[in-house]
Amino acid sequence: MTSVCRAGQSTPGGAAPARPAGFAWSAARWAGVALFALATDAATKAWALSALRRGHRIAVRGGIIRLQLVANHGAAFGIGAGYESVVAVVSVALIIALGVWAARASTAVERFGGWLAVGGGLGNLVDRVVRPPGGLHGAVTDWIHVSFYGPTFNLADLWLRGGLLIAVIGWLWSRRKR
Repeated sequence: MTSVCRAGQSTPGGAAPARPAGFAWSAARWAGVALFALATDAATKAWALSALRRGHRIAVRGGIIRLQLVANHGAAFGIGAGYESVVAVVSVALIIALGVWAARASTAVERFGGWLAVGGGLGNLVDRVVRPPGGLHGAVTDWIHVSFYGPTFNLADLWLRGGLLIAVIGWLWSRRKR
């Protein structure tokens, strides 16, 4: 008896060929992780631009979290403000490097974290391209402020940093066995 597995390969006896654990999803699904991060970031920034305009602030009970609009022309912590084009070009290079890492990752955890970070990086890059004044000079829309953490940030920053953390943990975990 011969069967056809998902990859379209025939195997005798109906058994599917072994695949590495990190490759269980198709490439389109992995790219979907980045698109999810990008879409959720865009949606929350659209909400923030609408709900928090003209200096309006929303404080969550207890004052630990405050929602307010901040236009960030630099990278993390405002570093590179005034050099938006350089920050944008460096961002493109880093997003490409993250994408290559995610595509070549050996575990599902590492791959998931990498693609999540790619989506976060793309979210902030889109702001740099489409927000006024446009081109590569736009400001990133930040809108979440936590009282015990200095800078205001956005969902893309969470996806980027969280994704990197997940990917590094996945990478380190896979290396511990060796």
